[in-house]
Amino acid sequence: MKYTNQYGESIPIAQTDEVWLNDSFFAREMDKLPPDAPRAGLAYRVSTKGQVDHDDIPMQKIECRKFCAQHGWRVMLEKAEKGVSGSKVSASKRDAIQELKAEAEKGNFDILLVFMFDRLGRIESETPYVVEWFVKHGVQVWSVREGEQRIDSHTDKLINYIRFWQAAGESEKTSERVSTRIQQLNSSGHYAGGTVPYGYRAVNKDRVNKKGQPVRDLEIDSEEAEVVRELFMRTANEGYSSYALAAMLENRGLRTHSGAQFTSTHILRILRHEGYTGYIITKSAKSPHMPELQIVDQDLFEQANKMVDVRCTANAEARRVAQKSENNTLLAGLVYCAHCGARMSGFMHKDRYKLRDGTIVEGMKPKYNCFQRAQHLRECDGQALYLADRVDGIVLAVVREVFDSIRREPRDKLLEQKIRQEGGAKKKQKQQAEKKLQECERALGRYEDEVLKCLEGRSQFSQDMLSRLIAKAEGELRSARQEYAAISAQIEDEREIAHRIRMCYNQFCGWAEEFELASLPRKRMILAQLIDKVEVGRGYEVTVRLNMSYRQFLDLARPDKKPEIAQANDENGKVA
Repeated sequence: MKYTNQYGESIPIAQTDEVWLNDSFFAREMDKLPPDAPRAGLAYRVSTKGQVDHDDIPMQKIECRKFCAQHGWRVMLEKAEKGVSGSKVSASKRDAIQELKAEAEKGNFDILLVFMFDRLGRIESETPYVVEWFVKHGVQVWSVREGEQRIDSHTDKLINYIRFWQAAGESEKTSERVSTRIQQLNSSGHYAGGTVPYGYRAVNKDRVNKKGQPVRDLEIDSEEAEVVRELFMRTANEGYSSYALAAMLENRGLRTHSGAQFTSTHILRILRHEGYTGYIITKSAKSPHMPELQIVDQDLFEQANKMVDVRCTANAEARRVAQKSENNTLLAGLVYCAHCGARMSGFMHKDRYKLRDGTIVEGMKPKYNCFQRAQHLRECDGQALYLADRVDGIVLAVVREVFDSIRREPRDKLLEQKIRQEGGAKKKQKQQAEKKLQECERALGRYEDEVLKCLEGRSQFSQDMLSRLIAKAEGELRSARQEYAAISAQIEDEREIAHRIRMCYNQFCGWAEEFELASLPRKRMILAQLIDKVEVGRGYEVTVRLNMSYRQFLDLARPDKKPEIAQANDENGKVA
């Protein structure tokens, strides 16, 4: 028989010791003791499940039972903790310790025996007082290896504290060694154990550890990987919420690796896990990029996480997507009341009206509602309800006009030319500002060189005149530096704007081709990126306000048109 020690080593148990694991044999040994033999309670603990052998803790049990038989103690109870950390779990949360305390208060045993005192715990600020509690309640505390722990004197108490302080230090060292080894494994691209993320499986690839034991590595599970990609794509491209995605997987009958139902929390963990871009990641280490483990690309990962951030409660005011992904309206999250400025909600409204012949007609229609007006929460002279189809039609007409202009007359060369022209003008201004700065520095240097000559009486300038000239030169130098810094900042800003405009153009081209055939969730996502807000007023007066990047793009792409198109009703939309 063998057992696994705290270092993961397999240790054989002698046949003469195995007999002490036989409960019948041990009971016969206890029957040999006199009736008044001291009563003992035994406590066993291992920190990891890997040290549990056949649901038992054999080495500690053998040593403690042998010790009791040798000392003539009758064992009244045994408590075992399997996979409980003595340095991380407080004694107040450990069932075995609390049960032993309850038995001690009842007077059911006289001696508490452990294999080593650190089996009681490794928290230096707590475990010494656990020992002291048992002693004060008339229970002697013994260790097979270290003997009895007394607290009769101040020295005993000090030794008691030092012992557990040392145990806590050993626990910290062990933790550091394990963390360092995990970092080394991850940094070299090896799986170090733990929960296997959904989308992967752990397989044996003929790799062994330093003891020659086989260890497993990660590889992509093709079926699960498709699910993971779908989660990222639906989040990034269609704005699905984590709740909607969890319900989708539940409807398909899919389960996590532990067999549990998918929840919103599971989905968010998947979307937030950067490992899907091709890394093995732990809290303290990240492997080099591993293409064989990449399920989604970095761009898709970032887009999905941006959508997750947008959906956070903290960003509710800035959210431009529907609060619920199953919303049936096109502009949910984008529509605002033009009269009071409140965000409007989209919902299915039940209409009921009577025809001339007396027939009652009922039907469900999507509408936008100014909640603030309906609930009298603020002053608003607009309508309470707007037909979603009419508002959506006006906005779609504007969007189609923009996309049609892109299709009819691509302006990529014009854009590049105009961006280069404006960039060239700014570079000239920067060169002029740099030249002015250098002239000011040289002028100040000349005046400062005259100071020594002035003190020696060899300068053509008087002290007062030189002071005025130096003060003037310093002022001009400060002004030149500020001008140079401002122009440099403008150039950096325009570089960023040019980059964003190029991205806008590429997106415009893709959206123009995709939009008409896209699903409703995908159309909502395109509009959420293109449009900042849609303001709706009485008589269906609609103003469409584009995001700044796209507005700048339109200014460049349509130089012959003003950025604002007049008219805003069912026949024409207005763009701002």
